[in-house]
Amino acid sequence: MAKIKKIITTIIFIIFFAFVLLIIFQATREDKVVEVLIPKGSSPHTIAKILKDSEVISSQKLFVALIKFYGYSTKLQAGLYDFNKKDPLNTIISKIKNGESKNIKVTIPEGFNIKQIAKVLAENKICDEEKFINLATEQNMEGFLFPNTYFLLPQMDEQEIIKVMNEEFNRFWTIDREARLKQINKSKKDIIILASIVEKEAIADSERPIIAGVFLNRLSKGMRLESCSTVLYAMGINKARLSFEDLKFESPYNTYRYKGLPPGPICNPGAEAIDAVLYPQATDSLYFVSKGNGTHYFSSTFEQHIKNKIVSKKNNK
Repeated sequence: MAKIKKIITTIIFIIFFAFVLLIIFQATREDKVVEVLIPKGSSPHTIAKILKDSEVISSQKLFVALIKFYGYSTKLQAGLYDFNKKDPLNTIISKIKNGESKNIKVTIPEGFNIKQIAKVLAENKICDEEKFINLATEQNMEGFLFPNTYFLLPQMDEQEIIKVMNEEFNRFWTIDREARLKQINKSKKDIIILASIVEKEAIADSERPIIAGVFLNRLSKGMRLESCSTVLYAMGINKARLSFEDLKFESPYNTYRYKGLPPGPICNPGAEAIDAVLYPQATDSLYFVSKGNGTHYFSSTFEQHIKNKIVSKKNNK
């Protein structure tokens, strides 16, 4: 028993001595902050290598030994960390164990669809692009991921991010907006579907309520919406002009072929587009065409619409 105690004491002394030496060595290192990403699921050995490669620690073996000694092997947290090269080893270990990571600022613009959101998140090394797309699509989240600036933790998984963005969407629906839904006798889903089309068709903020009014007029008259944006979404492409063949593309999202709203949103609309549908501008217009400068010509007759298209074509030459 005495022999075992002696061995344990010797091991503790060696670790303590090595730790003191490392602290002394660390104090002589460069005073420089480095950013280090520790991926989810990283083992102590993997973390040690990442820290060593980033010149945050000097000894991988000592790092791993201390982690095991403290019993932190399963308590180290993924994240994006700032370490100073002069930081003592105990400070570095404590930061990782306590999850003192940095938030990553990510802006999701209005009108982005699930695939575009996934790409932004992947570019910021937040999540796996394909996994996010699959999860969000399976949960029918198109239209319900609110565009905003988010401060996300690197260790968040795809489902957690979806939850954060959907909760932001739910927070947008104030008591007044919920009351407005009942007042106009519309479902939230229908509002979001139409808002997603308005988001893609309107460029000038001032025109969103007018365009919403035009689409609502067409719906009330049983006319097709004939939104190019719905065709582009159905085809999964992005192009400046659609051909006549494109307009024949077979999809329930093609509002040139089918009356009424498409089966779901075509993007994730922002607050202004949603409010434009909740509070549309009263208009007798049934048509609009781009002027080529971000605004549109509006008309209540097809004859005037044809004339506006001719003018628009000249403007865009």
